Amino acid sequence: MTRPVASVSVTASIRKAIEIMIAADCSGLPVLGDDGSLRGIITEGDLLRRKELDLRAAADAGTVDALSDYVHGSSWRVEDVMSADVVSVMPTAPLGEIAGLMAVHSIKRVPVVLDGRVVGIVSRRDLLKAVVAGLPDRIPRGEEALRLAIATRLKSDLNLPREQIAVAVQDGNVILTGIVETELHRKAIKVLVESLRGSATVVDNVKTIADRP
Repeated sequence: MTRPVASVSVTASIRKAIEIMIAADCSGLPVLGDDGSLRGIITEGDLLRRKELDLRAAADAGTVDALSDYVHGSSWRVEDVMSADVVSVMPTAPLGEIAGLMAVHSIKRVPVVLDGRVVGIVSRRDLLKAVVAGLPDRIPRGEEALRLAIATRLKSDLNLPREQIAVAVQDGNVILTGIVETELHRKAIKVLVESLRGSATVVDNVKTIADRP
């Protein structure tokens, strides 16, 4: 996660929020109350609905939607423009859970909250950094160790038993032989093998059922 966190007060102006976003080079800010508690979040998307940009779809005057759009697009108070319904997580939340929340709620950032206070924020960029920093799985050295590791992962990850896919390792090259149902199975096998540290190249002799004479 990113910390310290750039944030804005719930009583601040929209102008102040924009200045903080520009200075911190971020696209969203947690909105904090006077006691430091999380009150909402304000994003570039919220600010692009301003009347100055004239991008809001017209609604029938006097309706709830029209009034809401007017307040959102015209007010200069952060409290009137922010999203009050904030999805947050604890510091112990796994990255997979955070990525799932982003997908389900169509959001780009998730505040990290401990004892009611924002201690960090996780953005999509932070998740991408975690992916790039991830190293291939470490396995014991030696061709036999590599062969056993691949065979074990084929069973645990892809449900492919050893009698279906034969694995051999010679001179650092992984040689795969067997028959699978689809081309997607073949691709998954290759991805699995390439993710293991120690494999130089893959000799793919795996056939699909459609390839059989």
